[in-house]
Amino acid sequence: MSRMSSRLVFALAVALAGSGQLSLVAQARRPPVPRAPPVSCVVARLADGDSLTCADGRKVRLLLIDTPEMQQKPWGLMAKRQLELLARPGTTLRLERDRTPRDRYGRTLAYAWMGDVMLNEWMVANGWAVVLAYQDVRYLERMKRAERAAQAARKGLWQSWAFRCRPVDFRARRCGNSRG
Repeated sequence: MSRMSSRLVFALAVALAGSGQLSLVAQARRPPVPRAPPVSCVVARLADGDSLTCADGRKVRLLLIDTPEMQQKPWGLMAKRQLELLARPGTTLRLERDRTPRDRYGRTLAYAWMGDVMLNEWMVANGWAVVLAYQDVRYLERMKRAERAAQAARKGLWQSWAFRCRPVDFRARRCGNSRG
């Protein structure tokens, strides 16, 4: 970084320090995460509403979303059936990765696209998934807007069940009953 640009960044940081936006300066200086080229996946089967297996054997976990577990009957099956509307076996998806390529189970972490439709967002926007973010954030604000809109419109599971027991809480056994 040149001397002039270093001074400019410092001056900007000082000016923003009082406004609570200093973290924005730090984020702006963070080097961008290089985007991996998208890869194709021919759907072999769906495990649930947020994970699938490709024909080549790769297991994929959809980023930024969490759907009811299959043990959260009937909600988990309902979410899986909604994903099946778009990602039936034989469907070709385009997988876009973010910061973290794989989860602790070895699954590919990705945003799944079918044409111009991001399946992750579609599940949230239609009320079949909630947003769950760790460090992958490329579409986080977009997904949060979709969740708020689905909740306000009482779409999908927001209509009756309203995610009274979020999947993350169900997995951690923080829900009052076994059905979630």
